[in-house]
Amino acid sequence: MKKDTPFQMDRDNADSSTWYLPDGAIARLGKGNVMDMVLSPDGALLAIGSYLGLWWYDVPNRSLLTLWEAGKTITTVAFSACGEWVATGGWGASIKIWDVKRGNCLAELARDKSGYATDIVFSSDRKRLVVGGSTRYSNPEKKLYCSVEVWQLPENLQESNATARPEREAIYVGTNPLALSRDNRLLAFASPDGVPEPFHTTGYPVIDGRWILASNSVVVYEMATGQHLVTLDGLNDVSSIAFSPSGKFLAACDWKGTTHVWEVPEQLSPETPSWHLHKVYQAVDDNGSHYISYTPESRLLTTVYAYRDDTFSVQDLENSEILYRHPKETGYYHPDFSNGVRLAYESEYDVHIWVAGENRPISLEHTTGIFPGSLQFSLDSKTLLANSGYGGIFSWDVTHPDDPPRIFKPLGMKPDTDGSSGERYLSVDASPEGKHFVTSGDADEKNIRLWEFGSDVPIVTFPLQDEPSTAAFSPAANLLACRDETDSIHIWDITTGETYDTYTGEETDNAPYLTFSRDGAFLVCAPSQIYDVAERKTVDQFSSDDGFDFLAFSPDPLRIWCDFPAFDNKTIDLWDFREDKEVLSLPKPKWWQTKAINAFALSACGQYLACSPYTWTDEERVCVWDIRKGNEPIVTFALTERLECLAFSPDNTLLAGACSTGTLLLWDLKPFINS
Repeated sequence: MKKDTPFQMDRDNADSSTWYLPDGAIARLGKGNVMDMVLSPDGALLAIGSYLGLWWYDVPNRSLLTLWEAGKTITTVAFSACGEWVATGGWGASIKIWDVKRGNCLAELARDKSGYATDIVFSSDRKRLVVGGSTRYSNPEKKLYCSVEVWQLPENLQESNATARPEREAIYVGTNPLALSRDNRLLAFASPDGVPEPFHTTGYPVIDGRWILASNSVVVYEMATGQHLVTLDGLNDVSSIAFSPSGKFLAACDWKGTTHVWEVPEQLSPETPSWHLHKVYQAVDDNGSHYISYTPESRLLTTVYAYRDDTFSVQDLENSEILYRHPKETGYYHPDFSNGVRLAYESEYDVHIWVAGENRPISLEHTTGIFPGSLQFSLDSKTLLANSGYGGIFSWDVTHPDDPPRIFKPLGMKPDTDGSSGERYLSVDASPEGKHFVTSGDADEKNIRLWEFGSDVPIVTFPLQDEPSTAAFSPAANLLACRDETDSIHIWDITTGETYDTYTGEETDNAPYLTFSRDGAFLVCAPSQIYDVAERKTVDQFSSDDGFDFLAFSPDPLRIWCDFPAFDNKTIDLWDFREDKEVLSLPKPKWWQTKAINAFALSACGQYLACSPYTWTDEERVCVWDIRKGNEPIVTFALTERLECLAFSPDNTLLAGACSTGTLLLWDLKPFINS
């Protein structure tokens, strides 16, 4: 679906869940994990960069407008001073400058494909664009690209027949965040620790050998001459930088919440030994994230996300005054504080815009991206549940995919000491009657809880000796199993409250998970360890050292679907593990026979299976087999993103997949299973 203009909704296709779907998919749940968001200078538009593309909202009318760059990850977004242009950047992608009204791309600025843009700033006169192209994490080559580029923009860039193109004026060793003075004389950005290598062959500076890039200094350059003026120290990993509107002060905040303010000398010269430290504002919270901004009146404000109690607030640093506090718990997301006047930030499934002086924010419905460990349909196939770690259990009505999900998180954002929500939601399991049970655990309290979905009181709580890593519940056997970080597997009988058994799980480099057979007779700790519940012992015939990967139990608990990627990687096998023999073998399509299985699902009746290979790219496919109809898949769906997990609806008419974009896809299987 292509729109002629970005802000004129196509009313014949108004449901965003159907925009830009991969071939064969019927709906998408959610809008992708948010990477950046920014308000237009007049506050009328909100642009949200996500794993899925660039979403546009009409703020006054509280409406979703359109999606740009569908299928491409947008990591950073910036408006020009008057709001007529917007610039976007992504992973290994060029920087693009767009005409906001017409929706056409005015220019592309080529960049090294190994890095990605993390910060973009237009000069107020629209003559330059500054791009912080570093990443704080290494690429596969373990090279950290840490460049700040200055691009000159031609005056006729807006014209459709423009001949002049942007030219790179300078490149510096540096990283985000970055800031330009209002008069465009000065450029400030964070300075990475360590000594850079010589510039890479592509012209980009590189730091080698570290996974995380710390930046404890701010460097200032003169834009006109490109001269380095000063290095400002004393910070603990810079989080934000801001020039005052008058240009007399430069402020920098670090991740500890301490803000330093320096006086900018009237006479700028590299010979100036140091800049006068005007003031230091001590941390306003001892455990949080902080971003500073000057108001037009030169008041220095900071946004504070406090890990301690999961609150989000705006504070006046000079007066130690809280100007605004979000009324509910929220998580740390991606705030934009436009000139200290308008604040945009995200909570669980809303985006909020607060305007200075107002008591209540404007809220826009926008479901944040989730990366579930598993998917589970309701018995009537109308509801899809996904567990999202610390985010809780998300529940979608698949008959109305544009509606926001319900979130089951009865304990809310429990405060803890390391910046994450204390309660982690580990699994969702269904009984034959269609009831859903949720298992959760707390790292600090070292316990495991079992809930019935929708209840605010746990059914039972059991203590642990260490942090829980994965869990599963068997409604058929009334057993709750949990694996902790020491690889111990604990099993409790919830009817008696007693420990049923404890044994040691197999060591693995992959993330293990637990699953019971449908009758509760067996428990698997993936990738390969099978436990006989009645005998209270492991079945020792399989090992990951033998190249065995468990995929799923069939309806017959003695038969399991498995893969042997270390040896015969050409088939998917149904194995009877009591008789130790192969029952059925499905050949993988030739295009994936060298690849491991990434996502796998078996229908409740055992007749259909779906899986996708791990390709290390976003160009994947998911195949669906009817095991009664031979070796060929009955349908193959092409994908534009990687799948994390799959699930069939109980009536076999729907297939759901969780994607690397933080969204869920739905496919209609009726045309294929009824043919």
